[in-house]
Amino acid sequence: MTFTDLPPNWLQLPLTDPTLATNVVDLYVSVGDRRHGVLSALLCDAQARFLAAIHLDLPENAPLTSPKSCAKALAPLIPALQLRPDGALLLALGRPTHDPTSDQAWLQAAQHTCQTAGIHLLAFYIATPTHLYRPALPDPRPVTSPTNPGSPSETVGSVASVAPAAPAASAASTSTTRRPTASTSAPAT
Repeated sequence: MTFTDLPPNWLQLPLTDPTLATNVVDLYVSVGDRRHGVLSALLCDAQARFLAAIHLDLPENAPLTSPKSCAKALAPLIPALQLRPDGALLLALGRPTHDPTSDQAWLQAAQHTCQTAGIHLLAFYIATPTHLYRPALPDPRPVTSPTNPGSPSETVGSVASVAPAAPAASAASTSTTRRPTASTSAPAT
């Protein structure tokens, strides 16, 4: 499936549906972004509906070499994202090639950065010019149930909000894509 398969009402639907979310990522992370290397942040509201996309250009070779670039790229966004603690975020790493080891490292860096900042990460995607996939987010760490100290509970408590250190001026450049109106986002029939 691709962004051409998006339903006319996709802006009113939550991006918790993996197929819908994948198609929205395909819409917002262009082939050029994938060739160049970009970290795209798709901002969502409290119901996980798309609000806006922000594309963070990464330093040359960053998508292939260092998941530390994830925290650096997200650093300017974190204070703004923390203002809306009920919102959610989809991240997509656009990169020229698929690299399973690096992809997993980027996923872990994104998850750690979001958990540390108290931001709800819905999903993390890898987008190459020929491939788009969603590596599985690891299950939350089990915590001990107060009623049964040896058993894991079903949910993990919320993470405290921590502001990141100020980013370096050259860490990433950003561009924003506004939320399309329903009339511009619906496929022509």
